[in-house]
Amino acid sequence: MPCEESGSTVAVELSHAIGIPEDELIHRGLISFIEKEIRLAEMDIADLRDRYNAASKEELYEAIKSKKIPTHPACEDYIVWKNKEKYIADLKARLVRV
Repeated sequence: MPCEESGSTVAVELSHAIGIPEDELIHRGLISFIEKEIRLAEMDIADLRDRYNAASKEELYEAIKSKKIPTHPACEDYIVWKNKEKYIADLKARLVRV
């Protein structure tokens, strides 16, 4: 079984290798991670927009309600869309605090 390094050890070694303080390296890493998660969630929403030709989750909901599109899987996708928007808002709030 190979020896596993702790994240702290890797961070220390990497900060020395690239010449930036460990806390700055971790800070940049957190920002990068959060920005990537936001982009991925936005891409998921863009896929739903394309799939249902809807500009917003409200528009999708109205199309479901008026039976312009089949309920399944649109209802589940509506919930996903709603949750993705909440996730993005939460990440953006955290990004401001990082």
